[in-house]
Amino acid sequence: MFSIAREKVRPIITFNIDNLKEESDIQVSNFKEPFLFLKKQNKLFAYVHLNNLLQVNIENQQIKLKALLDSSKSIDSVCRLNEQISLPVLFQIIGEPIAIVKRENGGFDGYIRREDVLAELFKQENKSVDLLKIILTSIPMGIFILDKEKIIINCNDSGLKMMKSTAEQVMNQPAEKLFSGDHIKNVFATGKTILNHVQITGDTGVLLDYSPIFNFKEEVEGIVIVVQDLPMVEEMAMEIEYIKNLNKDMNAILSSIYDEILVVNQKGELIRFSDNVIPGFWKVDLKEMIGKNILELENQGLFCPSVTRMVLEKKKKVSIVQETRNGRKILAVGNPVLNEKNEIDRIIIASRDITETTRLKTELKEIRKISEQYKKELDDFKNKDRFIKKLIYRSPKMERIINQARKIADFSSTVLLHGESGVGKEVIAQAIHQLGNRSSKPFLKLNCGAIPENLLESELFGYAKGAFTGADKNGKEGYFKQADQGIIFLDEIGEMPLHLQVKLLRVLQEQEVIPVGSTTPIKVDVQIIAATNKQLEKLVEAGTFREDLYYRLNVIPLHIPPLRERIEDISVLAFHFLQQLNDKYNKSFHLTPDAINVLEFYPWPGNVRELQNIIERLIVSSEDPAINAEFVSQFLKLGYDLKKSKPVITRVIPLQEAIDHVEEQLILLAMKQFKTTTKAAKALGVSQSSVSRKYQKILNERNMNIENTVPN
Repeated sequence: MFSIAREKVRPIITFNIDNLKEESDIQVSNFKEPFLFLKKQNKLFAYVHLNNLLQVNIENQQIKLKALLDSSKSIDSVCRLNEQISLPVLFQIIGEPIAIVKRENGGFDGYIRREDVLAELFKQENKSVDLLKIILTSIPMGIFILDKEKIIINCNDSGLKMMKSTAEQVMNQPAEKLFSGDHIKNVFATGKTILNHVQITGDTGVLLDYSPIFNFKEEVEGIVIVVQDLPMVEEMAMEIEYIKNLNKDMNAILSSIYDEILVVNQKGELIRFSDNVIPGFWKVDLKEMIGKNILELENQGLFCPSVTRMVLEKKKKVSIVQETRNGRKILAVGNPVLNEKNEIDRIIIASRDITETTRLKTELKEIRKISEQYKKELDDFKNKDRFIKKLIYRSPKMERIINQARKIADFSSTVLLHGESGVGKEVIAQAIHQLGNRSSKPFLKLNCGAIPENLLESELFGYAKGAFTGADKNGKEGYFKQADQGIIFLDEIGEMPLHLQVKLLRVLQEQEVIPVGSTTPIKVDVQIIAATNKQLEKLVEAGTFREDLYYRLNVIPLHIPPLRERIEDISVLAFHFLQQLNDKYNKSFHLTPDAINVLEFYPWPGNVRELQNIIERLIVSSEDPAINAEFVSQFLKLGYDLKKSKPVITRVIPLQEAIDHVEEQLILLAMKQFKTTTKAAKALGVSQSSVSRKYQKILNERNMNIENTVPN
């Protein structure tokens, strides 16, 4: 805070003009103060700088009242000062030649000239208050002052921050080190301001204005360089560009919308409209309606009722059907846009001609119904075809199995799948589901041997509310209820306890289940597919499986042959699993032909599951992308007991038969030892094609013998 020097306060000389006319003469020499204050109706309203006025009228010191008023300035722009002056008031003092000093009671004590105030303030200035620095610091933009020697003589902190410099680095330094020398020279030479110059260096980006500082002779004595941070300018430019793009997008959206769009204000006056105008609806050019009230069109009978009027009345969204003079029906939807005072600011009206829509509605429903039916049928065909393509097989035996599954899928009969572990019984169950009429319904699978006996019953049949301690308070639906209208796949059916076999028999016979803790049966429509790798007949004989349940399950028996009985599938399955792993791990492993021969020679006791595991083991262990027979044999036990396969000749038999037996043993021994037909042929001294042909013949004969010994 600064105080006013009382000796610098000058008296206010007033002149009342209430009873004077503009042509009245005023003797200004009578006023001894340089400033004269004009009063009207006992109130100060303006002031006149007499020194300036007398310079124009040196000879005649009488002037007209009109000239006096023309030279006056409004008193409202003059700063009012108290005894103490705050820093913000300095900016107001600088703008006018005088300031009025107020009394404590609100009256005027006098006036003080601007130069006297500033001189006194600078006298009172101490080290803790730097007026010029405060003024410069208060400016949010960067300011750099250059003298006529092009030296930086002052700046503010904002400028230093934007230029990433310190006062020590720039003060009293040539401005060309920091700014464009060409622009500085141009300003001094021409006296013209250079605006919006972008300056980008390695670590700064700013926008610069170069403005000249003129003396009283209109000569350039220095330059003010105004600095703005470029990110701020870029942000403003981006915002403007965003608004422009938004406007383009909005116009494009309005043009592309099928409906006719009108925007009206709270008075009902049309502001803008879309390009899509309903043909034949408007009897006037909408361009001529801009700024006019469209409520008048209702009064003219162009349409009825007016959606604009109804929105203004109800202050909410309105949907109506308007009818025109020519009988057309227009669906109009009016949406109010409210301002912050919850008053209607705009109304958006979307209109559509629904004359033809009403007539076509019934036809559309019928077409939609047919379309949905066709779509459902097409989706069913696609899903079935897609699933069939996922099944990997080539052998005639599997071809027969899949054909049987197709036939079974058309019915809801109970199916019993039996075969060794890992042959793909679940895959066949899924095929029956996907190929049948229940493909869009649930397919649930449950392994009867994997769930504890005390939980299996509640999982299958569900339980009622409060059936046992720890049960869900709302009860639980069992698998049979969840699979209603679908299929439930019961794997390892031979492991089901006897007391649950009774309940399962009831489901098969009565098509209903009774949850645990309840006595009320629940009807279900479920197709059951059971699977086992055991001979249920022997379990029935042993008394561990109910005979009546066995016959209820064995409606459609389906035997899945082991992999060793369908050698043709080994190669395609191996390539399939190999490709899956290559895709998963982004690898490029491949099996050589001799490796396939070894895989086909192996009996695969674990069937398809074992083959899949072996392929994964080969990929993880192999260092070479080419997986050959020698590498494969390290992971397979290829023992072949010749004593069991062929008896030692101890009696006379036909020579050709003996030769065939010896040849078979030699080929098998060679393949066991050398792994590939090429190496085996070299060791036996015959051609590779001969070994390959005879080796395949031996394998085929072995498979035929196995088929003849396995019961159907």
